[in-house]
Amino acid sequence: MTYPDNAHSTGSSRNWQGLKVRHSSRSLITGIVFACAAANPFATSLAQPGGSDLDSLERGQQLLESGSYLAAVEALGSVRSDPWLQDATLGLARAHREVGQYERAERVLSIAIEESGGATLAAPIATRLAELYIETGRSAEALELLQELNDNSMPSVRALVRLGEVLALRGNPVAAREQFQQALGRYDAGSVYTSDEVAMVALAAWELGLFHDANALFDEAVRLDDQNLEALVLWGELFQQKFNDEDAQRNFNEALEVNRRYGPALRGLAEISAGERYLTRALDINPQDTMALTRFGALLIRNEQEAEGRRMLERALEINPELIPALATQAVLAVLQDDGQAFQQAEQQVTSFSPNNSEFYTLVAEQLGNRYRFTEAVSLARQALDNDPRNWHAHTVLGGNLIRLGEEEEGRQHLELAFENDPFNVLTSNMLQVFDVMDEYATLETEHFRVRMSQHDATVLWPLMSTMLEDSWDRLVDKYGFEPEVPVTIQVFERTEDFAVRSVGLPDIGPLVGICFGKVITLISPDTLSANWQEILWHELVHVWTLQMTDNRMPRWLSEGISTWEEGQGQPEWGRRQGLDLVRAYEQGQLLPVGDLDAGFLGANSNADLSFAYFESYMVVDYIVERFGFETLRELILAYQDEHDENRIFSSVFDQDLEAFDADFQQWVTGRVESINVYVHMEDSPDEGTGHGHGVRENSSAVLAELYNNEALRDYMQSRVEEQPRDFQAHLQLGIVLFREQQYEQALEHLQQAQSILPTYSGYPSPSLVMAQVYEAMGNEEARLAQLRIMLENQQHDANTPLILANHALETNQLDQAKYYIDRALAVDPYQPEVQRRLADFASASDDSALAVQAFEVLMALEVSDPVGARTDLAAAYLANSQRDDAKNTVLRALEQAPSYERAQQILLQSVEATPTETMGDAQEETP
Repeated sequence: MTYPDNAHSTGSSRNWQGLKVRHSSRSLITGIVFACAAANPFATSLAQPGGSDLDSLERGQQLLESGSYLAAVEALGSVRSDPWLQDATLGLARAHREVGQYERAERVLSIAIEESGGATLAAPIATRLAELYIETGRSAEALELLQELNDNSMPSVRALVRLGEVLALRGNPVAAREQFQQALGRYDAGSVYTSDEVAMVALAAWELGLFHDANALFDEAVRLDDQNLEALVLWGELFQQKFNDEDAQRNFNEALEVNRRYGPALRGLAEISAGERYLTRALDINPQDTMALTRFGALLIRNEQEAEGRRMLERALEINPELIPALATQAVLAVLQDDGQAFQQAEQQVTSFSPNNSEFYTLVAEQLGNRYRFTEAVSLARQALDNDPRNWHAHTVLGGNLIRLGEEEEGRQHLELAFENDPFNVLTSNMLQVFDVMDEYATLETEHFRVRMSQHDATVLWPLMSTMLEDSWDRLVDKYGFEPEVPVTIQVFERTEDFAVRSVGLPDIGPLVGICFGKVITLISPDTLSANWQEILWHELVHVWTLQMTDNRMPRWLSEGISTWEEGQGQPEWGRRQGLDLVRAYEQGQLLPVGDLDAGFLGANSNADLSFAYFESYMVVDYIVERFGFETLRELILAYQDEHDENRIFSSVFDQDLEAFDADFQQWVTGRVESINVYVHMEDSPDEGTGHGHGVRENSSAVLAELYNNEALRDYMQSRVEEQPRDFQAHLQLGIVLFREQQYEQALEHLQQAQSILPTYSGYPSPSLVMAQVYEAMGNEEARLAQLRIMLENQQHDANTPLILANHALETNQLDQAKYYIDRALAVDPYQPEVQRRLADFASASDDSALAVQAFEVLMALEVSDPVGARTDLAAAYLANSQRDDAKNTVLRALEQAPSYERAQQILLQSVEATPTETMGDAQEETP
């Protein structure tokens, strides 16, 4: 496929390349967006003493531009004479509309039309009245009015475009395109001059799918009048539709610099960040803003405040019963709750005014995909395309959801089609770019898994991952009594941006390191992480079971809680050890009720908050297994397949409603907090880490203690431990300070006390790590190694400490211990050459020639400083493993670079002279 310049990238320039503005010479038009000839005989406000109608008009327009809407009503309402009456009427109507006084705005416009002799004679006012009808869900009345203008006069560009929009809404796309084409024709004929008109032509181009033209025309409209708020926001919405939030945000902010109370700009910013804050501001200005109500409702629903969210949607639909985004969100809720009747009602309401509507199904499919309901999303996206095969966004939605179901070939076809027709959709182009990356990846398979990874990862990671995958399959099938649909697809990405785009379509994914969609898992390559990749993979594999067992219907808290709980079941050293965080959250009243746990994920304000959401969800699962047994947990999982009401599910599974369950759980947590028995000082901050708890969590207070070993800090921490003997942080920090001051015995006393208070603490630095450093300084190697072993009992994300212990085990010929610690290092960083060298040493010591080949093959891929030596080592391993042809070919490549290298020459001689029946020992004897 051939891509236009700059289109197939993770970003988009503000002014897309390729389209030249058709008419570069324009006069600068200033004034308010909606200023045009009109009349308002209905005004009742008083004029300023001594002021003329022109003064009142100009003052009203300035107030309107700046967002002083009520003051603008007073000024514009005082205008009573021609020729100023026309502009004042539309300004007055707009001022009413901006604060949600739709009935007053309609009354002003209707009386003006009546007293002007009809809609045709008051065409600009009639056009604005039609827009008001559209905004309040009366598209049939708008259509009638706009068609009258079209039949009896030379309609304005705005009237043409609005008629096209209404025709499209009401199921007549062919006639709609004719109106949009007429608007473009006006521009081509050179009869479009004002910023307002150019913006309308841009909107027509957008509706026709001419996105490049639309971008250039919006640019022209803003150059003609940089205070045209309508043009700025429409342009921003175009960027936003193409997932280019950076330029969209700039446009919205520019509009707010002109008028900080401009509702459409506030709504636009709410889609990018701080949604609740901006939507609250928009609704403070206009309580009847239907799009703000709809977006706020959807936001509340996402944040587990469904009742209030529904009320917002209902308020929006009372004002505008034809508001498709609100109806789509209601339909999503119906699907999530298996309420077919409610879905049909929403569907029929849309059909009643907009037959064969495609946008409705696209919006529903998009939201369901975001809720992991991929199968339903695919079905509804197909319905959208049945209604409009040219809905390119629907192709993107369908393609994205298909690839999350593992249907990559068909998914890619829809993405390609969408991109060919809309190359400016960043979401589409990003996903296709990742497919281009994946085309270079290796495809590897086991009995139940299909894995895509880079050639580098295939060499280093695959020998370790392949065995783990099938072992995990057997364990989880046996444990959960369920076989997932196969093959399970796993994709491992070298670049974090590619992982993010493949997962969510955009290059910023925050702290996520792995995502499971049910049948597809995406991961960041361990080469870019400082975390235990095996634990991460196990966590995501568990999601495959729980999501498929429930058809992706289980709540996030339970899915994450089970996977986090299973971390501790996978290997003894895995799992979360956040006792300090638990006590802090308990004492500060931050534990959420079980029914609100999803809000802990959605409303997290920091990585620490998010990490604790995982931990509290894990504790609920741990409580269930401890009190009711694992089979009850499995029963709970299966209950979500057929029931959506969580209270009914809990009543059925646990014989108590959610409130009673939560009360018992909170009591259980109280017991756990009491058993931990640690004092948490209010000044200490929570440990922070990345990767949703996958990785080392830094103890920032203790790190500061490492940096500042002054007398004041020592004295302060001493006072803390005297006041509270179980102040873990104070003992740890005091131990660090004393260690820096070389007061080793005193340091050990406090570090041992800290270790006894929280023996499983896994933050960095931990008491055991600092004690190991103290013992090293004291020259006590045995005690140092003992503390490192203790540390590794609770720390699974450290690759260097296992190497220290592996080296010691190899030196003392403790081969079982050596292999254990080498495996621990491989689980964190198999890309470190030193780890692979220790694996090769172990293989040699245990006469495991096949393992030696594996290690040396990896070292060959990792080695950059001595490729000749690496090839020679690999050739020797091949020879020892009776792979004589491989040995000969490999050593010949070494000799090409170093012909006189004696060791390589002798290995070549052995590989040529040895017979196939010679033993590995014979081959080794021949090697000098």
